[in-house]
Amino acid sequence: MTTVTSTLHLPPTRSAAVSGLAWGFIAFSALTVALLTLPLLPGEALVASLGVEAGSGGLTGGVAWLIERSNTLAGLLMAGAAVTLVLSVALLQRRRWARPAFLTLMAAGFVGVLGGAALTPLTFGFMADAAGNVAGPEDPVAGLIGALAVLILFATLLVVLFAWACWKLTTPAIRAEFERMPVAAEA
Repeated sequence: MTTVTSTLHLPPTRSAAVSGLAWGFIAFSALTVALLTLPLLPGEALVASLGVEAGSGGLTGGVAWLIERSNTLAGLLMAGAAVTLVLSVALLQRRRWARPAFLTLMAAGFVGVLGGAALTPLTFGFMADAAGNVAGPEDPVAGLIGALAVLILFATLLVVLFAWACWKLTTPAIRAEFERMPVAAEA
């Protein structure tokens, strides 16, 4: 007599896509927290790490000014990183509630990145004369144009990642990983 093992009793397989997505967002959250703790270093460590002269007025000076003075933004980013970290760990553990919560996070990220990318070019509406007179690489406007191009590319990659993650987390195979329904033993 041979014994047949039912596949209903086997634990669901763990997909590499979900594990990779979870580990990627764990790393991203940890990096965000590490970068947000830079202003807590003593002295002018953050300004020195950015290579910014105090009062330079350049593009990186504006970024340094924003980082140094925006406690509210840093707090929101820290809270977002903490939420992302918790959801990523729960996703890695295949918690039932983690998949819909992570889908909500990805949808919010999708809308946020699209909205931010759409609003960024409006910055140039305030510099119509200066944007047309780009003289050289030392010109702050030229740096802003280059930064805008990189920002749009980065935003596009994030939107694609968020859309792919949402699609992947809604596939039947992935949904099955998170649905731990007890199976009655056969008599």
